[in-house]
Amino acid sequence: MRLLNDALPAPGISVIVRADCDIAVGRGMVGDLRLQSFVPVVRLLAGQGARVRIMGHRGRPGGAPDQRMSLAPVARALSRALGRRVRFVADPLDDGALRKYGGSTDILFFENLRFWPGEEKNDPAFARALARWGEAYVNEAFSVCHRAHASVDALPRLLPSCAGPHLAGEIAAMERLLHHPERPFVAVLGGAKIETKLPLIRRFARDADHVLVGGSIANTLLAKAGRNTGLSEVRRDIAIEPDLMGDGKVILPSDIVAATALRPGARRRVRTVSKMGDDEYIADIGPATRTIFGGIIASARTIVWNGPMGFAEVSAFARGTTAVAEAIARARAFSVVGGGDTMSLLSRRGMPAGFSHVSTGGGAMLAFLAGEQLPGIEALAE
Repeated sequence: MRLLNDALPAPGISVIVRADCDIAVGRGMVGDLRLQSFVPVVRLLAGQGARVRIMGHRGRPGGAPDQRMSLAPVARALSRALGRRVRFVADPLDDGALRKYGGSTDILFFENLRFWPGEEKNDPAFARALARWGEAYVNEAFSVCHRAHASVDALPRLLPSCAGPHLAGEIAAMERLLHHPERPFVAVLGGAKIETKLPLIRRFARDADHVLVGGSIANTLLAKAGRNTGLSEVRRDIAIEPDLMGDGKVILPSDIVAATALRPGARRRVRTVSKMGDDEYIADIGPATRTIFGGIIASARTIVWNGPMGFAEVSAFARGTTAVAEAIARARAFSVVGGGDTMSLLSRRGMPAGFSHVSTGGGAMLAFLAGEQLPGIEALAE
């Protein structure tokens, strides 16, 4: 696919940047990883004299306006990050706004595209309306590349299009994991949605040297292995092939932090997985498991991590996830870290140094590594 660095636009060209704007509104917005993922390309294009038009989404408003998910606060945060004016356009379909601002040299930032049903429906007419604002298109939103939405799939097919440097970096990191991993290669998978992680467990059980599993997805695998998981969430409807765990590559927790409730202040104790109580929840991996996982990570030369090791929203249950983060940061390895829940915890605790690549993609990262075709990337193919 075309890369922006290979063909910078001429001065005066209007460039639509599909950005990752799904940012939680708060005091730390300017330093948010997703905002920082597209600040450089805005600076680059504006420095070239291009007219920058930023499009994106926030949340899931369901095809109708919902001011709680407006992108106006994100536009203001971008203005602060850049130190220059960013003009907010409330309706990209408004002909009057197009006449007024279409030729403006100001950076334009558009309202949440998911306020219009045509975005998620990948409506060609909606894409054509968006295309009126630009003469070229740059995708910097890896996190939505697995979505066949108008601004991701249909729009780049209407204009000269390319991948921005952030998207190109994401793809390069994922390709290195899939095709050129230095060994030992260790995958660390956690979180709650086993239906999205199971294809990765299968793939890495074949391609990696070790697959370390925690979080709620480990609960389902423990239950399938005949272990008592108490009140923990388990997907009993998910089919797990018997030989998935057979060769010892997939490693489940040997001990856990059991809690009477998944909330602050709940009584908790460390148990082996064979001693789990019927009235308890698995809240985190235990200290013995943290030691085992840490030792395997320390010997790795390639690491991929997606998903927390426990109910990390509660700080008392975040020790396993924190231990994994610190072990990866210390490892002398090429490391790729991603996933919304993982990044939220790391952001709350201060992003540790030592990761080779921090991905803004959650579902897109999982889909790419599982070998799926991503519409947003396919649309950029030359």
